[in-house]
Amino acid sequence: MATLQRYTDRRVLITGGGSGIGQACVLRVLEEGGRVAAADISESGLKDTVAKAGDAAAGLTAVAMDVGSEYSVKAGVQQAIQELGGLDTLVNAAGILRSAHLEQTTLADFERVLRINLTGTFLVTREAIAALRLGNGPSVVNFSSTSAQFAHPYMAAYAASKGGLLALTRALAIEFASDNIRVNAILPGAVDTPMLRAGLDRGKTGVQTVYDV
Repeated sequence: MATLQRYTDRRVLITGGGSGIGQACVLRVLEEGGRVAAADISESGLKDTVAKAGDAAAGLTAVAMDVGSEYSVKAGVQQAIQELGGLDTLVNAAGILRSAHLEQTTLADFERVLRINLTGTFLVTREAIAALRLGNGPSVVNFSSTSAQFAHPYMAAYAASKGGLLALTRALAIEFASDNIRVNAILPGAVDTPMLRAGLDRGKTGVQTVYDV
């Protein structure tokens, strides 16, 4: 069966593109004819994505970006827009997971999760919105989580960040409706990614942090 070509000529920026769900999104969009800027803090992750893209890597640009750094986001988004010649779709898939009992969760841990998962999405979207206004059928897709709506133990920081992300998505959807920019959130459950395997291994390795969704 032939692969659908839903992204032909579309220019897409995907954060967290070095592994897990973000990487899967990169490879799928490339397969369906899109041009992609894959952003990630992990250089080795980006190299892995390029390798897995194979011949389709001709349509792929790797962008080093730490979504928790305003400076890095500004530079990375501008690089992506320049390389792609504009922007039609933004996928905010970068994120981290810290799994720990509340009493063992430090303020630094809590704030780091919020900064990457929630503030990072805000920063990337803010920097990309002007280019999206000029895009073809522009859209923003945010990766929240079922943790935003259902309780899970040892996940206070993660749940708070993903709940905030869901609220942010709703607010932006209303704010940019007049610009014809669609803003939606996906709320996946547990997905077998490096982040999930590491983050839930509390008994062996304690609190874990992996840049992935």
